[in-house]
Amino acid sequence: MIAERFGTHEQIAEMHSMLAEYHRKLAKEARLDIVHDYHADLAQRFADEATQIPRRAVTLARFHEREKQVARELDRAYLKDSG
Repeated sequence: MIAERFGTHEQIAEMHSMLAEYHRKLAKEARLDIVHDYHADLAQRFADEATQIPRRAVTLARFHEREKQVARELDRAYLKDSG
């Protein structure tokens, strides 16, 4: 999982926020329109991703909990049928 490799979801979101700010700075300093647009686009993408990471983490946690619940229910059903 990504969080296990790179840190907590909060740290990953913070990293994306920092990258967004860095690219905003580069966009302001750019002399060519194409370079400005490139860095502005990257900054927006990083900012968007930073806001999505916590939501995805919650969704993933719910998904894993549901998987565990289904596995427990299947185990109970199997034990009931075989007993």
